[in-house]
Amino acid sequence: MLARGYLQEDVKKIKNLSFKNKINEIRQLRLDCGASNISIKLYHITTGNKSSLSDEYIEQCKKLTEKYSNLGFQKFIFDQLGAHELVELINESDRVKKQIDIELPVIYDINTASVMEFAQGDTKAFVCTISGEELAKVAATEPRDSIFDLNVRPYYGSIGRVNSEIKKTCAGKDAERFWFLNNGITMVCDHFDFTRDPDNPILKIKNAQIVNGCQTSVTIREAFERQELRSNVKILLRIYSTDNPSLVEKITLTTNNQNKITDRDLRANDTVQRDIQRLMYDMYFFYYERKNKQYRNLRGPNKRKIIPSPKAAQAYLAIVGGKPANARSYLAAIWSDFYSEIFENASVVDFLVSYKIFHFCHLQSLSIKKLKSVSIIKKDCSIYGLFHIARTIGLFLLKDNWGHKNREGVEKILEIFENEQFDNNIYDNALDLVIKLRKSDQENYPVPAMYFKNTISQRNLNVILYRDKF
Repeated sequence: MLARGYLQEDVKKIKNLSFKNKINEIRQLRLDCGASNISIKLYHITTGNKSSLSDEYIEQCKKLTEKYSNLGFQKFIFDQLGAHELVELINESDRVKKQIDIELPVIYDINTASVMEFAQGDTKAFVCTISGEELAKVAATEPRDSIFDLNVRPYYGSIGRVNSEIKKTCAGKDAERFWFLNNGITMVCDHFDFTRDPDNPILKIKNAQIVNGCQTSVTIREAFERQELRSNVKILLRIYSTDNPSLVEKITLTTNNQNKITDRDLRANDTVQRDIQRLMYDMYFFYYERKNKQYRNLRGPNKRKIIPSPKAAQAYLAIVGGKPANARSYLAAIWSDFYSEIFENASVVDFLVSYKIFHFCHLQSLSIKKLKSVSIIKKDCSIYGLFHIARTIGLFLLKDNWGHKNREGVEKILEIFENEQFDNNIYDNALDLVIKLRKSDQENYPVPAMYFKNTISQRNLNVILYRDKF
């Protein structure tokens, strides 16, 4: 397109050598191939929001597309890449770099029904048996643990009941019965091909992901690396190939049932959760824990930089959303009813500062709880009214001016917490206000735990805060 817009004498005057060469390259390509054999896709790249383009912009796009679609090209497309699309391209680039292709020996006997294949629509399935040693090798494929990227839960360690039983079975006297005692492994992939050679039956898998069986796979890998894995361990493998991403997601969610799965687990691989995790580390060097126990191996100062997604979401709903009672009483609703409200518009630093305020209030409540000289109502408010206190502090600090438009202001509050310069008097004032709130409603709501779960408490709190213009 740019090649057509410049005369040759104009091209010679261009000082940008790369730009000049690209114009000449496109012109030569058009001469060699003919415009009718060339398709052009032009991108306008910004950090804006593609979903909120102005009518004027859309009209200009239409005119531009019509103009260059009539110049004889096979196809001309003008598209936009906003912040969301750019992050998705980065994520896709990371996925490509970590793509795992494997050749997996399977246990195959031409005289018995040892494998099963099924295909319907855009999906193929293959069911077979593999040895524990081969599964251990697959689980050890580099980049290490990348084969579990689509699994909704990371490895929980060997101390839990389920994983302890897996370890005991694969390394003990019941090893030969492992196939019957375990749910097996579920993989998804882009494509698989089975070589039915009785002497060398190989399943070739392109872009493999273990979406169910992370606990089994890693436990067997650890047993193999410690030379504890019995050679007679056999495991059921189900593998699905499809190019339908929504089906991959459904397979991932519906096959996870060996350990209890939570609403948080189901949301762990959402794009917004991945984006928060990436940005929180890239921008502020904090670890957003979108999966349960995801950073269990971190130690020292890094361990204190873990931000668990449920607590961050609760804190955000209470402080930024002004709903401390909802945050306290409806944890599961964070991942359903309040999900869009919490995660779609917040900046990453909003989550960080909300969590920092909540965590500070939590530590204060622990200290107050230990004091014998403190009144019962003060203890009750510091414990059960924790989110209400956090909500009040948030309003004291930022006057509800959160989000992308005040990122610098929110970052200054983060810096105060990071430098441990937060003024305890702010907490004391917030606690006093919540105690005042509690006293005014105590007669009608005598049980403190129930009162602070009741939305009447957050409604009355917000009335006081805005009436007094805090």
